[in-house]
Amino acid sequence: MLSTLVWTLTVLCSFCLADRDVGHRHMFPLSPVIERGSTLQIFCGLGKKISPYKNASHIIWTLDGNGIAKENYIIVNDSVSGVVIHNFTYGEAHVKCYVDFPVERQLLDLTDVKSGFPPQRPENISCINYEGKNITCSWTLERDTYIETDYTIIGKIGPADKKAFLSHTWRSKNGLRSQNFQTEIFYPAFCIQLKLENPLGKAESQCVPQKSAEILKLEPTPVKVETVPGMKRMLRVSWERNMKTSRCRIRYRNMKQNDSKEAYSFQEISSQNYSDLTNLQGFTKYAVAIQCILEGSRFWSEWSAEQTGTTEEEAPSKEVDLWRVLEECQSTGSRFVHLFWKQHKENESLGIMKGYRIKCFTQSNHSLAYAKNTTDKSVTIQLRGQAYVVSVIAHNAAGDSPEACLRIPSCAEQSKDHRRIVMLNASALNEHMIVEWKTSDSNIQSYVVEWYDESEMNAYERSWQYVRNTTKWTFEKEDFKPYRCYNISVYPVYKDAIKAPSSIRTYFKQGRPSYGPVAEVENIDKNEATIKWKEIEKAKANGDIINYTIFYRAEDWKELGKTVNASLLQYRLKSLQANVKYTAHVMASTIAGGTNGSAVTFSTSRLSLLEIVLTNVFAGFFILCILAFVLLWALKRHMLKRIFCPKIPHPKLPEIAQDNLEKPLKEPQSEENTVIPEVISVLKLDDNDECQLLKLEDCLGQTKVNTEDTVGQHEASDSGEHGAIRLLLQTVPSQGQHFRSQLLLAPVIQRMPLQKSEESLSEDYQNSNCNDEEKENQTNTEEKIEFNPYLKNSVPTREFLECENLSVSKQKERKKETVPPPACVSSGNGQQYVELDAVVLTEH
Repeated sequence: MLSTLVWTLTVLCSFCLADRDVGHRHMFPLSPVIERGSTLQIFCGLGKKISPYKNASHIIWTLDGNGIAKENYIIVNDSVSGVVIHNFTYGEAHVKCYVDFPVERQLLDLTDVKSGFPPQRPENISCINYEGKNITCSWTLERDTYIETDYTIIGKIGPADKKAFLSHTWRSKNGLRSQNFQTEIFYPAFCIQLKLENPLGKAESQCVPQKSAEILKLEPTPVKVETVPGMKRMLRVSWERNMKTSRCRIRYRNMKQNDSKEAYSFQEISSQNYSDLTNLQGFTKYAVAIQCILEGSRFWSEWSAEQTGTTEEEAPSKEVDLWRVLEECQSTGSRFVHLFWKQHKENESLGIMKGYRIKCFTQSNHSLAYAKNTTDKSVTIQLRGQAYVVSVIAHNAAGDSPEACLRIPSCAEQSKDHRRIVMLNASALNEHMIVEWKTSDSNIQSYVVEWYDESEMNAYERSWQYVRNTTKWTFEKEDFKPYRCYNISVYPVYKDAIKAPSSIRTYFKQGRPSYGPVAEVENIDKNEATIKWKEIEKAKANGDIINYTIFYRAEDWKELGKTVNASLLQYRLKSLQANVKYTAHVMASTIAGGTNGSAVTFSTSRLSLLEIVLTNVFAGFFILCILAFVLLWALKRHMLKRIFCPKIPHPKLPEIAQDNLEKPLKEPQSEENTVIPEVISVLKLDDNDECQLLKLEDCLGQTKVNTEDTVGQHEASDSGEHGAIRLLLQTVPSQGQHFRSQLLLAPVIQRMPLQKSEESLSEDYQNSNCNDEEKENQTNTEEKIEFNPYLKNSVPTREFLECENLSVSKQKERKKETVPPPACVSSGNGQQYVELDAVVLTEH
């Protein structure tokens, strides 16, 4: 309580003095240092410039930018305000005081507050003198001060001596535990004292006695390692001694082993400056280091830098480990044999192999069949079908290894051999691959276990190991890789002959496939679709595929799945909805899990394949029917018209074929004794008849009469005088049918010039009418005419034609024709005409 009053009075006095000054410092105390966990009290004054306008209640406090609660404020007077913070645990904080103004608060002053602990008494002081050049002293402290503290080491001859021969001071805020400084000590005995001081207190240790001989520590000694010629499995280590009264010890290890304490071996030397390391491994590299200590000292020197040395080479002590892979015998009787060998661990440590000598002898007469020197550890040779013996010798600079021999069976023996391993099983357990087997022959005591990665590019690369007197073998983890498929085979060895093996495929560790199957959709139907996918590569399967799962779903529908056996690579989805879009993917699974493949989308069709086929069949049949009808119509349209669309004649007017109306008259060729008519005269119709014919002009083309043969016949026969008759015959229907309507000639009156004069034409025509044969033909014609009263009555007008006199030759031709020419009748004025309703023509 008294200390608080003293502190408050001091602050008030300070501010009373500060009021006389118009400076900018308003905070007291400045940069205080307090013990961590204690109470912080700090004050701030307004000063003469601000006090007329503001008072202490307008002062605001912050700690590291955060406002301090007003209940911690202390109002000392009108111009001084203070703040109290209990249990202050900040290592270092910034305290600011402001005055509150309407627009913006104004900073009055700021200060840094630090907290820590007073120093404690150091304990366990010890020093090391590094060959008299520098000293390192260390000590222990119960806790750190967390604030800047001054450390001072004092060296005196004795504890009671007030004069110090050594004094070294430094400052640090961290809790130091040791300090190195350069000095030379010439006293055999002395004492060391440590003093600590900071704003919160002081502490010092006792003066601890030290002996120069005991604290002296030697520097690391360089070492040299070399071999001694002719001395096997030995290395010589030498070094330079700094002091004769020191002793040393050697540390060495095999470089093939790891850097651990268990791998080191030690050897002490007292008076010599060299040492021989014996009973080492041949041709092995060793790392050697050394450390020394002075007699009477408590400290060994640090280990020197390691130096390496290698023992001398030795000849291989064991033969190579030899193995072979046989290919199938060819039809020519030859085959390829792949030989592999590896060194035993003992041979690898004895020297560097310079090469290998391979020889192959026939088993029957021991003749040399193959020989080769190589530095490789494999070779492929081509041998015949008989049995052989192969030998391999390894050699290095020191000598040769024993000979390794292996028998190659003949092709006949290889084909007749049977398996003697009746059961083979492989499983991974506790990071090991365990292979077990059973044999049918109890006399077999030796086996060869062979394994290889099926994903390796070299199909004949093998790993193998000989196993004796056991049917269970355990592989180390390092021999196998996870997610790889291995083929493991066991070969029984019977009477130095390797027999037929038994094999098994297995994984050391299985995982999920690296990628999922790539699916595609085929044969999409209305309610079905086929999902196909490709098998995953063995190198990417990471295990044995046990099944495939097909997942599919429609939009906004629940996903469905079907699981199939690993042997299937397609599946037919059924019970799908028609015309719906689906999304599907395939998941491949191993015992470790499954991996989904990429999704594929497809849409089912509206119709099934059967419905599409039937629709196409009916449509095709309908099109064929239409084509057949069109073809039949093109070929038999006249017949079809008469059958399906018979024409009813007009009650008054006959029909005239439009073809005949539109067909122009051909210019007849002149012949000998043939009269070519110049003019064809046709009587005009009445005005009423002409109008009726014009109205029927559109109906003339409905029936096309095939008159090509008839026209041709009449062109041949009616050249000359009977041009009008020829024009009439062009409109005659085919044979066997009567006229359904009377034929009318076009109402055209035109006279054509003839070669003969009208007088000669009239005479010839009269002679022809008077001829008896002409009358006979007319009589025959009249007998064949069938009158149609209906048609006869329907013709109101007759057409008059000029009857031309036919030549003698043409009259003979007309006599041969079946149909005689129409009869000519004289009119009242002496002009002749033909009765159209009395003409009936028949087809020739």
